[in-house]
Amino acid sequence: MNLKILILITIIYTQNVIAQETSDIVIGQRITLKSKILDTEREISVYLPASYSENNFKKYPVIYLLDGKKFFHSFSGAVAQLSSDASPQIPESIIVGITSQDRIKDSSPTHSLVGPYGKEVEGFKTSGGANNFLKFIKEELIPSIDTTYRTNSYRLFVGYSATGLTVLHALFTIPETFNSYLAIDFSAWFDNEITSKNAKIFHNKKLPENKDVFITTVDRVVTDLYPDKHNATWTFIQEFEQNHQENIGFGYKKYAYKSENHHSTPLVSFIDGLKYIFRGHMINYDEMYIYPNKIKKKFIELSERLGYNVYLREDLCNFFGYKFLYDTPDIEKALFYFKYNTDNFQMSSNTWDSLAEAYYVNGEKLKALECFEKALKLNPNNAELKEKIKKLKE
Repeated sequence: MNLKILILITIIYTQNVIAQETSDIVIGQRITLKSKILDTEREISVYLPASYSENNFKKYPVIYLLDGKKFFHSFSGAVAQLSSDASPQIPESIIVGITSQDRIKDSSPTHSLVGPYGKEVEGFKTSGGANNFLKFIKEELIPSIDTTYRTNSYRLFVGYSATGLTVLHALFTIPETFNSYLAIDFSAWFDNEITSKNAKIFHNKKLPENKDVFITTVDRVVTDLYPDKHNATWTFIQEFEQNHQENIGFGYKKYAYKSENHHSTPLVSFIDGLKYIFRGHMINYDEMYIYPNKIKKKFIELSERLGYNVYLREDLCNFFGYKFLYDTPDIEKALFYFKYNTDNFQMSSNTWDSLAEAYYVNGEKLKALECFEKALKLNPNNAELKEKIKKLKE
């Protein structure tokens, strides 16, 4: 065969293979919600965890993210990474990104024309709509998300710069709506530092449940565009640390100017904030391999602090269970992981199947049969389970 023809055939074949194997990478979905409160339609972006489609029983915490279009991809990627692998630092979570048509209007708790440099700004004419915007989130968006997706009771509210005002305004005015708050270098200067004034009133209120608040800022420097070195956000942080209620867990971080600035800080702040809010979630090597019984106590304490039942991921428990069942045999540790999984995910056929296998390896065939039958009840069409049960009975 002519060499040129052979090369041409090879190229065509390769292109066809690539075309056949190419598929879209889908990060989330975009929906439109019509709001009666705002008298407009709102674009909402939704990210679902990797395990969401693999079960029909698990419920997830929800991260409500302002500036949803701008940060949706990067922040959902951060959540996916932090909740994955063998040492997840946060639980798997649903992300709801909220897009504003008028950011100043939705973000600002009061009406003020004065911008960050003390001069009136034309674009601030619509300011003062945060109360209405929060009403939309509380009464329309959250109920819609809760009825559409498998959510639990835990909600985290995140905002950056101007939208950080909304986050703290939600804490002050509708504290029953969210469990934790992350404000990234928020615009504390707005309306003569109105948020600091509102905080002083808020500190005298008694909160019925625990909250977590994490706020970040960066060092300010004197420039022609930013002549005032006063950092209102840092002042707010210091006052909040001294005066907040006892049942508020408060964390903060001030980044050095040469390492971060106002525009570079969102992603690193988001990651640091998640690590603080879900502190205590990550398991370490001694817990994984030597003292796995400590994991149960660890997650009970974390659940009490967060106000909902938090567990180690089902697939991760299974991974360690099989590691101790076959790779480095330790039947007690294997049974711990498999039993812990069935306690946490009782509606999962897979957890009962794995526990049954461990009992079988340990020679406890009656217990194995009982667990296999539970697994089959949850997954009646599983031919492999039927065969295992048949062999055990014989």
